[in-house]
This record gives sequence, structure tokens and C-alpha cells, in this order.
Amino acid sequence: MTSKRRVVVTGFGVITACGIGWEPYWDAAVHGRSAVRSAEPLRMGPSFKYAGMLPQFDPKQFIENRKSIKLMSREIQMAVSASCLALRDAKLSKENYDPTRIGVILGTGIINNDLDEVGVGFRNGLDENGHFSMTKFGQDGIRSLFPLWFLKYLPNMPACHISVANQLRGPNNTITTSSAAATQAIGEAYRVIERGDADIMLAGGTDSKLNAMGVSRFQLLGFLSAKETSPEKAYTPFDRKHDGIVLGEGAGILVLESLESAKKRGASVYAEVAGYGSSSDFNYDPRDPDDFAGKRVAIRRALEDAALEPSDVDLLMANGSGIPQEDVQESLAVHSFYSSSFKKLHVTAVKPVTGNLVYGTGSAEAVITVLATKKGQIPPVTNLKDPDPECPLPFVKDKAKSCDVKIALLNTFGFGGQNASLVFKKC
Repeated sequence: MTSKRRVVVTGFGVITACGIGWEPYWDAAVHGRSAVRSAEPLRMGPSFKYAGMLPQFDPKQFIENRKSIKLMSREIQMAVSASCLALRDAKLSKENYDPTRIGVILGTGIINNDLDEVGVGFRNGLDENGHFSMTKFGQDGIRSLFPLWFLKYLPNMPACHISVANQLRGPNNTITTSSAAATQAIGEAYRVIERGDADIMLAGGTDSKLNAMGVSRFQLLGFLSAKETSPEKAYTPFDRKHDGIVLGEGAGILVLESLESAKKRGASVYAEVAGYGSSSDFNYDPRDPDDFAGKRVAIRRALEDAALEPSDVDLLMANGSGIPQEDVQESLAVHSFYSSSFKKLHVTAVKPVTGNLVYGTGSAEAVITVLATKKGQIPPVTNLKDPDPECPLPFVKDKAKSCDVKIALLNTFGFGGQNASLVFKKC
């Protein structure tokens, strides 16, 4: 039987409301500084108050083929740009890798249509009385749309464009499991390298729900925070004041590489990927405080895969969605391993820094988890002032904590009940 190959992180690229690259993101996280701002510029109405919007993002800085930008939604543009940053950080270029041995697995999902763009088609589908006519839409409406319009909104297109832009011919896949997607993409890419199907993988996620369709879905579900406060203080996971999520946008891409490949080319290593677990809550309901079985299973599987015990974990990067019962469920799942004796465990969460990136959240948070492991510094939970008594975990509050993080665990739990956990080990 062939032994499993060790897998390490040799680079990453991230784009968030904090800025371009991991440096401004890390600086904001370690100082507990939120990049959430007023959502008024988005003109989504008075009920949508806060958002983690990208500042001055220009994809032309990263995408050489300018004509291809017309075929890219915002999610695709962010993903391709983050992949360029990741390859640059890992010191990989088209000249120093075998394109058949490097691939892409990306987490993304529903890419929402630009209403102005699709609206032209519907407008031209109206009859003389102003009523929508399927016949007229088929004759005139569809023809008024950009011919390759549909290609901008397929979930597989971000991974496709990354492979085309960088001429990657290795394994290519897309995972669409809500907020767990990016973390599962990293986990599955880890498996690809572990079993020898590739030497290097780009893995992560991308998403933007800061559009009419994206925002309306979360409003209808009742998941958005509605508290009256300043924008940077609106997102409060695990706090008594937690009342929902604040949407953000962004992309994160990690370069995963076999340890053998990294050593061969003299690459710098951030951390080792040591374990991966996923699961499902078949009876998922964020309003049910007792429904944490699936979350426990994901955590247990990741630790078992890494041959570790819960007591070995120094840092838990919690999901911390900010939906009250989800925070409680996660706390119950973690408590079930420790029986209130946490020993050396430190818990943090970073969604308040950028807003919730939904399909892209796991990869962005993986970047901070890996950096905390590398740098020996744990960012605080931004805006955590008065922890909910139903979430009694050993949180890092107020300011960053210096700590020798040998083992870090990342939790990412999706709104539909899919769960994923990753274990990173200090190298």
C-alpha cells in the first residue's frame, strides 16, 4: 500500500474588505479592526445597513487577457485575482511547474445575475400591453442578452478561469456546499495531493452576496443583523448582542503542495495540513440549540485524520456565524469534547473583520489560521465584549494573544447543514 503524502501550505492570496493581499487582512484581524462599512452605497434599501465591501478592486491589475474580463462575474474576477496573488506568494510561475500536476478545487455557489444585465432581456420580452410574453422573450428577449451571458454565472467558471489563466491541466473541481464550500475545497485538494493525483493544488473559495438577489435571500431567511449601531460594531458572534450575520465579499486561495515538491524547489512553508473532516446535519435547524451532532462529527473526523486528541489543539478558529443558535450549537459541539476543562485551548473567530463571505469564508479564515500558526499570535474575536453565557468558550478577547500554536483547528459550518473542519500543524 502506498503511504500517504504529507501536504503543506506554501502560499496564499486573499482579497477582502480589508484590502488586496493577506497583509492588510492579517493586520486588521490581529488588531481587532473591522472593515465592515455602511451599505448605503449599494442602494439596497434602509433594511440592509452594513456590508464588508471590497475597496477599489480592479481586476485588470491581475488578469492579463483583458477581453476575458467581459466573461467574468465579480466572483470570477476575485477568484482569478486571488489565484495570481497565491501563485506569486508561493513563488510559482508557468516556467517552474508541470501543468499536468497542478490543479484547482474551488468553493463557490449561486452566482447572482446582474439585474440590469438580465433586465434588458425581460424588458424586450414584454408585449404591446406590457405583459411578459414567453414567445416574445424567446424571439427578442434572449437575443438582446450578451451571447455568452450564461457563462458568467455558472458555479464552475471560477475554477475554469483560474486553470485557463494559469494553464493548469491537473484535477479541476467545484464544491457548492454553502459556507462549508471553501473549507471542503481545501480538504478535497489535500486528499488529491495526499493520494498522489497532483503535486500542487490551488484551493479556496469566492463569493459576493452584495447584490439584490444575494441580499434578498438572506433577508427572507431572517439571518441578517439588524442592530442599531455603528457599522464596524455590527457583527458580534458569540456576544450577548449577536443577532445575525453581516454579509461581505471576497476570495481566498491557498497553494497546497506535497512536502516533497516543496522541498525540491526550496519553497517556504507556512504550515502543514494534517487533517480533514466533513459531515452533515440531516436535521439541521439554526433555531434548535441541541442540533450539534454533525458539527461534532466533522471536528472528530478531522482530529482522527490527524491522529490527534482534542487536548492537542492550541487554537480553534471557530465558525462564529453570529446567528445566535448557530453560535450556541458550535459551543455545545466544542464543549462535548472538553467537558469544561479546556486546558490550553484558545478560541477566536474573524468574520466580524470582513463580514461573512459565505462560499468564500473558509478559505479566507484558513489564511488567518495558518498565519496564526506561523506567527504565534492569535487574533481576538472582534466586537466580543460580553460573551453569551450559552457560549462559554475560552475566547481570545480585546487584544491578540502571543501563543506557540502547534496545532490549529478550523471550523466552517454551512447554512444548509454541511460541516467541514481542517487541522493545521506548525512546521
